[in-house]
Amino acid sequence: MKTKLFMTMAATALALAGCSNDENGMDNGPVELRLTSGVTVQTRASTATQGTAISKNEVVSVWVDDAGTASPLYEAVQLTANGSNGFTGEAMYFPQTGNNIDIYAVHGNFTTAFAPGKSDFPKDGAGYKVEADQSAVADYTKSDLLYAYEKGVTRSGNPTTAALTFYHMLSKLELAIKAGDGAPELDTSDAVKLNNVTLSGTFTPSTTATMSEQSQRAAMLGAAASATTGNMTLGQTTCQDFTTNVVYNEAILVPQDMANKTLTFSLKGGGTLTYTIPTGTTFESGKKYQYHITLDLTGITVTSSIEDWEPVTAVNGSATM
Repeated sequence: MKTKLFMTMAATALALAGCSNDENGMDNGPVELRLTSGVTVQTRASTATQGTAISKNEVVSVWVDDAGTASPLYEAVQLTANGSNGFTGEAMYFPQTGNNIDIYAVHGNFTTAFAPGKSDFPKDGAGYKVEADQSAVADYTKSDLLYAYEKGVTRSGNPTTAALTFYHMLSKLELAIKAGDGAPELDTSDAVKLNNVTLSGTFTPSTTATMSEQSQRAAMLGAAASATTGNMTLGQTTCQDFTTNVVYNEAILVPQDMANKTLTFSLKGGGTLTYTIPTGTTFESGKKYQYHITLDLTGITVTSSIEDWEPVTAVNGSATM
């Protein structure tokens, strides 16, 4: 009799569980969360580093909260980009309550690294820096500060894939260089410098900002508690022209007032060409600043444009040795 009673109770429990699942239209078993990424198309240079996909092997820190209870499910999970808008790393799952989730993800060169599984979401701000030497692509990608969030993500199948759109939070410099009159040659290394720029800041990610609004993204950036300044080494690849054969040397900069800062070009055999950035020039969050530099033995010819990733304006300038 006891055996029969236990069997009846077990069958009843299974039936009730089945009804509960049917009523809610979901399976309360583990549902895996998978993330894909896209970077807003903010770069149209020929090199387009990290323009539409996070570069392979770059690490993104991810926080996942239960949207119903606001309690953290995963903290600072480290995922590695595969170069094709996907990630590898720790498996994550939706809460078995069936609640939706909120996802927050950052990539950047933070002064204090996030501890996987331990670091709280940096709602009170996190210090970051850009590399002083960005002549190599790896140091450019390391410096790029990216942020994405998606709230109220519901599970839809197992696994459920959630797509994140990352925004570039800092400023970008694209520098194209070609030889002009007299065919001057750059020195063999460390020839191109951007002098006396701010290299650090504080990032306070919002969880309510409209990410498509540039002003709201810019509001997440502030000065570092103790700002670092210095000279930045840029790439020095040259190109034949600024049209079909253009090649850009890319750099990530902290948004800042650029008035009277100088670009210097050291020449093989001695001598330096200098360009002073005009008064009134400010590098803003989420914008790209493109400079076409022609090196002449008698000076420099510069055409520059500012893009909200669409052409906005252009100015001309010149410099002497």
